[in-house]
Amino acid sequence: MSGYQQGRAVHIDHHLSNVAINYRPAGFIADRIFPVVPVPKQSDTYVIFEQADLFRKENTRRSRGGEANKIHSRVSSSGYYCNNYALKADVTLEDRANADPIFVQQFEEGRINRVQDALFLDWEVRVANQLTDASNVGSSTAVASAWDDYTNADPLGDVWTAVDNVELATGFRPNRILFSGTAWRHFRRNATVIDKSTNPHITGGGLYPSTRQMEDLLEMKVLVGNAWQNTAEEAMPLNLSQIWGDHVVVYYAPDRPTIESPSFGYFFRWAAQGLPNMQVERHPYDSRRHCDEVEIGYYQDEVITSKPLGFLISNVTSST
Repeated sequence: MSGYQQGRAVHIDHHLSNVAINYRPAGFIADRIFPVVPVPKQSDTYVIFEQADLFRKENTRRSRGGEANKIHSRVSSSGYYCNNYALKADVTLEDRANADPIFVQQFEEGRINRVQDALFLDWEVRVANQLTDASNVGSSTAVASAWDDYTNADPLGDVWTAVDNVELATGFRPNRILFSGTAWRHFRRNATVIDKSTNPHITGGGLYPSTRQMEDLLEMKVLVGNAWQNTAEEAMPLNLSQIWGDHVVVYYAPDRPTIESPSFGYFFRWAAQGLPNMQVERHPYDSRRHCDEVEIGYYQDEVITSKPLGFLISNVTSST
């Protein structure tokens, strides 16, 4: 029986953990969509405040000799459960012996990068499935003219409609917009978008705008999901598909978790002492298999906490 199976006689490899922290797979954005909330228990409840109470004007006047008026706030709760996600890879004796000594460390780092890529891919797919499901947002719509129709499409108008919808329904102006790679490609090629973001004084006189330029124009943080996945079964020919499809999500989320401000969603991360939290664990050498193992894991739940704060513009390359 391997050392791993006999018990978790493991240690945290600080060097490889630093490699994992500093390495970020290209195209993945899941970790930047919502704030991560450290939680002390694997499952628990979180408080939901009644927005009507928070936005209602209170009578702040106090009569002479009287007590201050009391504020009454209705609250409810919902729950989360942090699932355990983990993957590992072998570092075999044959691979070590076959590698030049100077490349052994790079070989191990490559194994860690491969494990982290796979973890990020799974996280990305889970979140994309949530956010592109119309049942998980306050409102959703298709576009009147597909964004790849550069003559008739009005992508800026479609985005402003989504922004206004969220703000009018909740009182919070969206501060983030998430484009799929396909949606972003067609959005930034539209002449109106180019004119308004790069050179508003010359029609058709600008280059394709950058995400930074669009953040200035839209006054929102811009995220572009460019990750792909292979949807084919193992040993079958490659079948690539964009994880985020051709959708756009407009939403509100604070930069950091806070009970004073609502959020479209949160990532609840169970990070109690001794639990894996994206560090690299090295398992003991297994003499029967002639290898040791490196593993990365974490406990997390991705929760939509306030549907009205999100708006989905779906299938932007297909018109209604």
